[in-house]
Amino acid sequence: MLFDLHPKENIKDLFGRDDEYKELERLVKTEWVAVLGRRMVGKSSLVKTFIKEHDGIYVNLSGARGFRDLILSIASQLGYSLKELSLDLKFLELRWSRIAEDIFSRLGNKIIALDEVQYVSSIHFLRLLKRIWDAYPNIRIIFTGSMIGLINKLLNPSPSSPLYGRKPAVIYLQPFIREKSKEFLIRGFNELNMNVSMEEIENVVERLNGYPGWLAYYGNFRCVRKLDAETSLRSVIDEGAKIFEEELENFLKGKKRENYIKALRVISIGARWSEIKNELIVNNKVLRDILMNLKNAMLIAEDDGYYYIPDPILRLAIRNIRA
Repeated sequence: MLFDLHPKENIKDLFGRDDEYKELERLVKTEWVAVLGRRMVGKSSLVKTFIKEHDGIYVNLSGARGFRDLILSIASQLGYSLKELSLDLKFLELRWSRIAEDIFSRLGNKIIALDEVQYVSSIHFLRLLKRIWDAYPNIRIIFTGSMIGLINKLLNPSPSSPLYGRKPAVIYLQPFIREKSKEFLIRGFNELNMNVSMEEIENVVERLNGYPGWLAYYGNFRCVRKLDAETSLRSVIDEGAKIFEEELENFLKGKKRENYIKALRVISIGARWSEIKNELIVNNKVLRDILMNLKNAMLIAEDDGYYYIPDPILRLAIRNIRA
């Protein structure tokens, strides 16, 4: 069902990503692949569907606290219990990296997808990946993430990195174009035998842009929860704003909050470098770092020196976050 709020897992429910699916299928035969894109653009749906079709292993690392959680997550997918791993650590005095390598050695020629991999991008993780690359060439890995800056060590390894020379191929998921967004909504409503006007569909696409996650939320509120059009749209915006407010709070930890909030608020209505600088009253280096961090986190975009926030719900969330 297109309006199911969970990431899609069946190929028949994967809408509008035929080209990306084929490209992933082509690349993963010989490469490790990073599937990138903003939140709610459909990365998890593409990857989970691909993994199911190819009998792979999918691990969601959202909220993981580091390397240990990565290993426990993969182990649980393979049938290892926490108790068994704890006994190994206690009595055999093995390090987590040794356990990790043992686990990967049992994967054979499996494809493994690590979703939201930014949460575990440590030096220990990079060293493990180098060992897997060198020792187990039949294991293929798909990485996904929304915070590009946090997985930059994977995408652009420096000469001193364990992964230097092992840069994964990249597939970048864009939001749907306008016509594809309308087609998504029409097909979703038809699946549930609900008639809606083209005026309503046009309004939803205008307000939510081409993010399939937000469009699915709207369809779910309309068809499953039986809310009217206005309440459904408001509910999507409210739910989305809460998600982004939490993400923004995590992103802002350890940063000069006031400068980032000011920058985001100016950029939320569209702005050029000089306009942002005038609002923040900072030097060029500080502003350059702020904008780079915001772009790396996929919170903003730039087009020929013009900075903006592509996601309409994120623009609204910026207005609500405290300075």
